[in-house]
Amino acid sequence: MEVHHHTHHPKSWKEYVQEFLMLFFAVFLGFMAEYYLEYRAERHKEHDYLVSMKEDLKADLVEMDSKEFRMGEIINAANKLNEVIFKPTWNEADIDSIYLNSIIMVTRVYNIDFSSGTIDQLRNAGGFRLIQNEKIVRKISEYEKGKVTMNVQLDQLLERGANVHRIQNAVLQTTVFSTKESIGKFGFDRVLLDRIKKQTGSAFLTSNKNAFHEYANTTGTMKGYISYYILMSNNQKQKAKELISLLEEELAH
Repeated sequence: MEVHHHTHHPKSWKEYVQEFLMLFFAVFLGFMAEYYLEYRAERHKEHDYLVSMKEDLKADLVEMDSKEFRMGEIINAANKLNEVIFKPTWNEADIDSIYLNSIIMVTRVYNIDFSSGTIDQLRNAGGFRLIQNEKIVRKISEYEKGKVTMNVQLDQLLERGANVHRIQNAVLQTTVFSTKESIGKFGFDRVLLDRIKKQTGSAFLTSNKNAFHEYANTTGTMKGYISYYILMSNNQKQKAKELISLLEEELAH
């Protein structure tokens, strides 16, 4: 029996090139597919970050408007205190005004609580690299610097607020301040003050006008710091609005 051997012809260089090109393109296409999927995933993340940042900025605008209203109440109260305290004599309405406006000075929350969820994620997860629009990145940086500057001013403002507290405790019957809304519109117990006045002969802890003048000056100083804080808030709102406009433009693409 004869055994027939199959003859294998050697491959030509064209066949080797063809196989190499097929393998190369298979690897290349796989790489490109993986790159595209990663690119799409990053663009989705970028979109989510931009949407989240936009919502944070809108919340900041509401927060700043709300706190500016409260700060406006403090400024009005400081003006009233200065107007009344420097009068030569006080009647019963003046005494009520001193107490009512003093309560406003210490019961209005004015520190602006900025949203930080998105910016924290961007920092911790290295998300800034995902934002391709350099103008947006720059505006975010400017907005964050504004928040830092405002916090420095807030620290100074809180110190002045503490001084107002300190002097109030030295000149006013602070026991008539109340958190019960049913007692009075501003938490001022007029009945208790009348009882104290009858027992002690005075509606205040001191009759020294210089102590009250110091009080008026301290509230005036606080008013100045509040006014500058409002100015900074207005600048920050403008930055927020500009950044929201940029974000909306980018998200529309």
